[in-house]
Amino acid sequence: MPAQTHDEPGRSWRGQSGDERRKTRRDALIEAGIELFGTRGYRHTSVKAVCNEAGLTERYFYEAFDDREGLLLAIYDILIEDAATMVLAALARHPDDLNASMEAALEAFATQVTKDPRRARIQEIEVVAVSDAMEEKRRGAIHAFADLIVAKAREMGAKESEGQLRLDVIALGLVGAVNEQLIDYVLGHLEIPLADLVANQVAVFDALAQVLIPQD
Repeated sequence: MPAQTHDEPGRSWRGQSGDERRKTRRDALIEAGIELFGTRGYRHTSVKAVCNEAGLTERYFYEAFDDREGLLLAIYDILIEDAATMVLAALARHPDDLNASMEAALEAFATQVTKDPRRARIQEIEVVAVSDAMEEKRRGAIHAFADLIVAKAREMGAKESEGQLRLDVIALGLVGAVNEQLIDYVLGHLEIPLADLVANQVAVFDALAQVLIPQD
């Protein structure tokens, strides 16, 4: 008969169930991944290094994730969910004012992304061109944020001209511009206060709104 382990279903150890202990270990690995992927870089971080940082053996790593990329995907999901939560809350505060809602959303996104340089590096740099699966997830996140812009613009009466201006194309370009600016900001290539960076982003959104939304 196999020896029992502390993680058998229903077995409690030191006041935690097996599921609780697995979650605790997974959380520790995620935090270790954020630290190492966000400082050394994904390509320079091994599974063993993550385990050492988390104080766990590789056995527990593979209990939680299939491989190193699986950990990166899990971390990216967390970062995008956190950013999306902040953006949606900002949009909801100004339901009837496009300019105010876009300014609040841009400020929320920039603040969330840049408040932890490790997380910013992972979200904006380390996930690029890792694999087809990672690129699909990254592109999906970009398009999801673009869709938010399109939905808000249409809600406020934005019009597309036949055969020329398309909101989906414009929104995708806006998301790309915001991301590129934030990458340069995180890398130190843009020496500008974050509030001024957001103000520049808002100016672009405002200018496009003048073109796309009928003025009273």
